[in-house]
Amino acid sequence: MRPSNTVYCFIAAFSLLLSGCATTTQNSSSERSLENQRMTASAIYSSGKEAMSIDNHQAAIRHFNMLITQHPDDKFALQARLELAYAYHKTGLSSSTIATTERFINDHPQHKNRDYAYYLRGLSAYESAIRKLDAGLDAGATIIPFEVPMALIFLNELNNHYPDGKYSEDTHQRINTLNERVAQRLVFSAKQQLDQGNAARAALLARQVIDDYSTTSAIQQATIITNQAYQILGLSSSQQHNNSIARTVPALVPIPVTAVATTPILKNLMASSNTIRDTDWLMSQGPQLFTIQVLGTENEALLRQQIKHGGLTNKVAYYKNNRDDSAWFSLIYGSYASRDAALTASQSLPASLRKNKPWIRKIGDIQASLSE
Repeated sequence: MRPSNTVYCFIAAFSLLLSGCATTTQNSSSERSLENQRMTASAIYSSGKEAMSIDNHQAAIRHFNMLITQHPDDKFALQARLELAYAYHKTGLSSSTIATTERFINDHPQHKNRDYAYYLRGLSAYESAIRKLDAGLDAGATIIPFEVPMALIFLNELNNHYPDGKYSEDTHQRINTLNERVAQRLVFSAKQQLDQGNAARAALLARQVIDDYSTTSAIQQATIITNQAYQILGLSSSQQHNNSIARTVPALVPIPVTAVATTPILKNLMASSNTIRDTDWLMSQGPQLFTIQVLGTENEALLRQQIKHGGLTNKVAYYKNNRDDSAWFSLIYGSYASRDAALTASQSLPASLRKNKPWIRKIGDIQASLSE
C-alpha cells in the first residue's frame, strides 16, 4: 500500500472515531440535561416546601409558580398546584386560592386529592366571609356580604360531592356557623329598621330569617319583630295570634292586607335588550337607582353562558372590577327606584338566583367603586 493511502485510511478511521465519540458525548449531554431538568423541578418544589415550613408564604408562591411555569408537565408541578393554592390561602388571597383550586378541580376530575381542593376553596371563601361579617354592620353597609353566599355555595358543593368524606363534619359546622351569623345579622338590621320607623323593611328582613334560617337561634327574635312590624302596618287585633305568638310556627304569621298597600311598586326599570348588559350599561344608569346583586365569579364566560341559558338577558347586567389583582365579575338583577322596591323584588327572584342570598346595592355606590 502506498504511504498516501495509509494516511488517508488513518484519517478516515480517526474521523469515524471522533464522530462516534461526538455522538456518545451528545447522548450523554442530552441525558444529563434531562436529568438536570428533573432535578431542577424537584429542587424548586423542595424550595417551595421549605419556604412553607418557615411560614415564608410569599417565597413559596414564587417557587411554586416558577415550577408550574417552567415544568408544567412534571409530576412535581401537579402537587405544586395544590401547594400554591394553600400558600395563597395562608396569605389571605381568597380570590387566588379559589381560582387555583377551581382550575385543579376542573383539570383533574379523577385526582385522589380533589376533595382537598374542594375543601380549600370552601375554607378560603368561608374565612373571607367571616372577616366581612366581623367588620360589623355600620350605616350603609351591605347587609349580607357577597362572600357569604359564595362560601355557602362552595361548602355545599363539597358536601354534595363527598357527603361522607373526611371534611364533611367540619364543612357542616362551617355552614351552620355562617347561617347563624347571617340570621343574627338580618335580625340586627331588622331591629334597626324597626327603630327607624321603617316597618315594611323590618318585616321583610325578619321574614327572610323565618323563611330561610328557621333552624337558627334567631328564629324567635325574627318572629317577634315580624309581628311587631305587622301591627305597625295595621294588623287588627282580631287577626293576631294569642300572646304566645313568638312561640308559634313561623309559617302561620299572618300577612296584613294593609302591608301590601304600603309596599313600594316593584317596577323593574330595565328596558328590553337583545344583548347582555355589562359595565358600560351600568355606568350610564342614574346613581340614585337601586339594584339586586346576585353573585360574583372569576369566570366571565360561564357567567355569560348562565345569563343566556337562564333567559335572563332582559333582567340582569354584570360588571367587572378587580379583587386581589384578579378580575371579578358581579351579576346584578333589575333596576329600581327605591331600596324598598328592590328589597321586596328580591323576594320574588327565580329560585336559581334567590338561593345565593342576594343583597341590595345603590347603583351610585357601584359606580363609585368602579371609578376608584
